[in-house]
Amino acid sequence: MIFHLITLFSILIQSITFAQVLECPYGWEEFTGTASCYRFVRYPRATYDNARALCQTDLLSVESLPEHLFITNLLNINDPSTQRWITSGRRNGPFWQWVKSSGVINLQYDQGWLPRTEEEQQIRTFLVYAYQSSQWGWLPYDITPAETLPFICEIPIRETYGVMSSYRGIEYGLPSNIEQRFIPRAPKFYEQPQDQEFGRIDQITLGVGSTFGISKLSLAVVVTLTCRADAYPVSDYYWFRMIGGTISESIFVNLSDPRYFQHGGNLMINNPTSDDSGTYFCKASNFFGTAISNRVYLREIILDQFEKRERPKVIADGHRDAIIDCLYKNTNTRDLNYAWFKGAINQKVQQTAERFISQNGNLYFSRVTDGDSGKYYCAVQAKNTRLRYLPSQTSEGTELDVRSTFGQERSPRIYPNFPQVFPNSHLPKLGENASIECIAEGYPVPTYRWHREDDSGNLYPLQSKAILLNFNRELIIPYLQRDDMGLYRCEALNTRSVVYQSVSLQIQIDPVFVVPLDDQVLDVGTTLSWYCEAYPNELNQIRYSWFINGTEIFWDRLTFVQQQHLTITNNLLMINNVQPYDNGIYQCAATNTQNNVQRFSTAELRVITLAPTFGKNTMVSTLRSTVGGLVTIVCNPEGAPKPQIQWFKNNVPLNIGGNVQVFPNGNLAITNIQLMDAGNYTCMGTNLYGVAQQSTYVYVMPEGTTIISTPGGRDVILDQTIIIPCDARSMNQMDLTFYWRFNNEILTIDNKRFRQDNPDRPGDLRIIQARYSNAGRYTCVAQTTVDEQSSSYQLNVLGPPGPMAGVRCTQPFQRQVTLSWVVGNEHGAPILHYTIESLSNHRSWWIFHGNFTIPAPPNKFVTMTLTGLSAYTDYRFRILATNMYGSGERSEVSPPCVTQPDIPGLAPAGLGGGGGKVGDLRIVWDPLPMDFWNGPNLTYRIYVQKQGEHRQTTYTVLDPFRNFFINRLSDKLYYFPYNIRISAVNALGEGPISANVTIRSAEDRPARQVLNVKCNPYNSTAMTVTWDMIDENDYAVLRGRLLGN
Repeated sequence: MIFHLITLFSILIQSITFAQVLECPYGWEEFTGTASCYRFVRYPRATYDNARALCQTDLLSVESLPEHLFITNLLNINDPSTQRWITSGRRNGPFWQWVKSSGVINLQYDQGWLPRTEEEQQIRTFLVYAYQSSQWGWLPYDITPAETLPFICEIPIRETYGVMSSYRGIEYGLPSNIEQRFIPRAPKFYEQPQDQEFGRIDQITLGVGSTFGISKLSLAVVVTLTCRADAYPVSDYYWFRMIGGTISESIFVNLSDPRYFQHGGNLMINNPTSDDSGTYFCKASNFFGTAISNRVYLREIILDQFEKRERPKVIADGHRDAIIDCLYKNTNTRDLNYAWFKGAINQKVQQTAERFISQNGNLYFSRVTDGDSGKYYCAVQAKNTRLRYLPSQTSEGTELDVRSTFGQERSPRIYPNFPQVFPNSHLPKLGENASIECIAEGYPVPTYRWHREDDSGNLYPLQSKAILLNFNRELIIPYLQRDDMGLYRCEALNTRSVVYQSVSLQIQIDPVFVVPLDDQVLDVGTTLSWYCEAYPNELNQIRYSWFINGTEIFWDRLTFVQQQHLTITNNLLMINNVQPYDNGIYQCAATNTQNNVQRFSTAELRVITLAPTFGKNTMVSTLRSTVGGLVTIVCNPEGAPKPQIQWFKNNVPLNIGGNVQVFPNGNLAITNIQLMDAGNYTCMGTNLYGVAQQSTYVYVMPEGTTIISTPGGRDVILDQTIIIPCDARSMNQMDLTFYWRFNNEILTIDNKRFRQDNPDRPGDLRIIQARYSNAGRYTCVAQTTVDEQSSSYQLNVLGPPGPMAGVRCTQPFQRQVTLSWVVGNEHGAPILHYTIESLSNHRSWWIFHGNFTIPAPPNKFVTMTLTGLSAYTDYRFRILATNMYGSGERSEVSPPCVTQPDIPGLAPAGLGGGGGKVGDLRIVWDPLPMDFWNGPNLTYRIYVQKQGEHRQTTYTVLDPFRNFFINRLSDKLYYFPYNIRISAVNALGEGPISANVTIRSAEDRPARQVLNVKCNPYNSTAMTVTWDMIDENDYAVLRGRLLGN
């Protein structure tokens, strides 16, 4: 029967009367873009087949990106537990389709897909909404016949007349002229009390020694606990203090104590003492019931003084690390602010690249110098700004003694217990800020990088909202959400190497009701069924309990009769044969067993009797339609019990059947309406307490609106302008108006990109400089006050390919990785090739790897192996595609991917040397480019062999950026030839060794003077000078290269 009705809806939407204003039923969400209503059903979960029946209409089909974004936004708000949600999407061979009662629709776009595995793309049958990689989207999924899941329903708003809704608001049966604020109702809290901290008044006497600049003053401390409830009549408020572990073990707050004062829902305590610490809650009550608030904790804070004793001296070598411990015993405070001072209490220590003040209170030095020597003082203050009146405390001085030493380079070392999450006295709460600190020592002083990490060790960029402070040593994550939980990796690096450590960020999530209670207005003798569900929804983490009018229900304390009347099964409460004495406030309490935080969902039960009345839901007096159209007449009288509906035409009982259909909710539909169907239709509602009736007169006109334009398809090239025609005529001389829908969403004519500017053809749509986003189905709707007709066109925008999606780098080896991506929209022409580019931690510019021709897979999921990479390199990739229209947009950058380490790939180039000071053997080379390091801890190994000898000496250079080495020769062999070679060595071993190069040691002055010098006259102005030549190869005498005499 339900399937039959759904089919009826979809066939007849082309012509419909507009006299009745329809809206989404209670519990359905409206999206104006599609003029549709959506219902998200978490309870009861259903199998795929049952979900379609429970919807009373179609399951969700998503036909545009704005509609997808609308769905994901609602899921983000309403589903913190990230369930999988059933839709109408199903696989049909290689294609995915939305299955509707009116037929099937192929997926119109691909942006909704989440990254999929090969199995998910090829095998699985159903399309569900799922949460993955911090976003909602589509995922292939196999739903077994017995598996139950939440599901999403969708119905056009104009078809909601057939939806059966049993919801009754608390105003049900009341006169329609009562203002909202005067509707009688039981209390519901809209402002809950909050935890409070206070300091004792006897601590607030501050001297000039106050570290944080608070001067001496006299204060009165007032703590205010606030609760406010919406109710009419206005609520009375009562405050309680718990003296045991349960709410039942509580006493009234003693308002006779002059320090206590209550005004409305506010409880004020003047100058509280330690006796006032404890757990409090309030109750709000009026004639209709009593509600109980959340429990709150009032806690005294004491800042203890530092121990008055001499502190041990801290001794550190120059250019090494040091830690000065605050040594503060934090007994009952939560988080503190720390400050450090040097030498005197007013000389504050500033944080630098070498100095860091952690939120654990300690002062860390990554490298100390002589100037850091001195006495240091630690000061503490409560971080809670409301407790700034408490005096800060300052420690005795700690002496730091720095011994002068020569600084040697060393690799970074991350301090133990770092990275560390703060606050560390408790888990940070959802919506609060968290920080992660990372501090390392080393020389040169390390710098820091941060990544997110999955359980498999894959690295991802930080979320966009993350903030890096304090030389990147502190990562701030504001407004924590569940997506922020997980592993965070801190990398500390200098010229020597890179080290890293990871930490897990967990969040305290107070119970959040994903299925809250709704008010219930019921008939006498019916059954009440109330279900609540809170997140986190693991039963071992949440404990449920129930309250009636502020009193907890204990099953073993109920009488036998009460136990027959009321049933509680965890988070489900049922009352059989409800009676007026069951009226009141009911609360479902969800308690997180890990931290004992309790939250309530509150609703009112009202059992009534009511004669039928049309006071709120008056029927329209007239409706107009054309032959062949659809007319619906809404009949929704209030009454308790629910009125039985009977229809009359012209005062005669209406024959139901043929083209006349009455829906379970009482509404009447006349399909394919004819002239004979005109007349006066009367709806009569009857129950035990009376009868009410109203009428609507239906006029039927012989002819309606006709679309003249021919539907079809259109192609346009990117950035060109196109006109889509639309013309119609109305046979009843009624005014015609035209509007357009794009992928079932109403199109806004902005007179910029979309225009309807032809006065002779007002229905024509002009699209200026078409974009890819303009591709889709355009529907022209010609409308009168009586009917409407439509015609559709498919517009294809041709151009370069769209960006590739989901670029991922997996299976990294030493010289290759596996790249995968989802092919974007081809935009009318097959892809000719893909261009792959990479960015690495060794280069600040993108590297072109080539154009690759890859056959298009049917599932659009491409994988390939990219070779020729460097080992131990952090790569990010991006891809663009090219077709006959040109090259498209580049993809988003992939998450980072680190290739496996290997020995160095090359020997350093430019090996040579010579020269220098007397007695030196000077060797130079070009530092090995980082692309060829291939691993951590790169050094250079130099092989030196004196010419004529077989023995060679090996030297190691630790700095990978150094380009020279000088060896002081012990023997006095000046300008003597040496054969040298060089290689690069990393943690995995030695790379290729260079070829032999011959260099000579440094020169010295010649060993003796020139001999046999003679001179003879040559002429009146010249003479000849002769001497014995020294052989230019006689290096023993020359001690260098002969330059001249």
